Amino acid sequence: MNNRPPFVSVIIITFDGMEFVEACLSSVLGSVGDIPAEIIVIDNGSKDGTREFIAARFPKVLIECNDRNLGFAPAVNQGFAKAHGKYIFLLNQDTKTNPTAITQLLERMEKDAGIGIAGPKFIGFDGRLQKSCRAFPRYRDLLFEFSGLSYLFPRSRTFAHWKMGWFDHLTECEVDQPMGAALMIRRELTEKIGGFDESFGMFFNDVDFCRRAKEHGYINLYFPEAIVEHFIGGSTRKMKPRMVLASHRAMYQYFRKYNRGPIGIPALYFWGGLLFLSALVRALFHIVSRK
Repeated sequence: MNNRPPFVSVIIITFDGMEFVEACLSSVLGSVGDIPAEIIVIDNGSKDGTREFIAARFPKVLIECNDRNLGFAPAVNQGFAKAHGKYIFLLNQDTKTNPTAITQLLERMEKDAGIGIAGPKFIGFDGRLQKSCRAFPRYRDLLFEFSGLSYLFPRSRTFAHWKMGWFDHLTECEVDQPMGAALMIRRELTEKIGGFDESFGMFFNDVDFCRRAKEHGYINLYFPEAIVEHFIGGSTRKMKPRMVLASHRAMYQYFRKYNRGPIGIPALYFWGGLLFLSALVRALFHIVSRK
């Protein structure tokens, strides 16, 4: 980092993240290099020493401390409000950025003003590829999930449409939604469509944000030349049953917000009921399996 006006603002949301934040911030600093940048951490009420560690270990990082966990979307919007860069790199705490990833994402977006959001390729801390792109979900995708057809035909463009089972994640591709764990965002986009919808809480706020970007004519791009390591569930695994319920509730909220077409309210209530039952079964399974 240097004293020039920032070209990119890196925003990291933390919550009890002592396990990850040192590696995350060190990797970001290595990836930023000579790019004029600011790093903004929004801490959502950590009680494990995360905020104190960041302040002592990374004094040049701007840290905003919330007294309690306000939720992911409000924290992101706090970061957006503080960002001054032409681009915003939104990052989960449980990630490590490849040394060239930020430069590669910025260079790709500079080449095409139509790209509003770009997501990198994700690999796990174990080195394995993570399938990170999805299409915007439809009611029929719930049918394929609940019936098991998406699992029987995992590479089908019809039955595995939502999770894009057919896509190899090795080639650049325009997509509906790159994974929200690491997103390079053109800041002018946030000025046009606003920030994350805070009614979604932890889940589906990134899906909604990408959908609004696409509806405003921007491209959402999967760009595999840039690589980010990601520990799946690093921010949620300690509260798995609660997170299962929250994710299903957020999917219902998504369908309610974009409930368009002739099938209308009856379909929303029908699939909402099935989502509720599915959430209960999965949450109970996680509770029982821990005993």
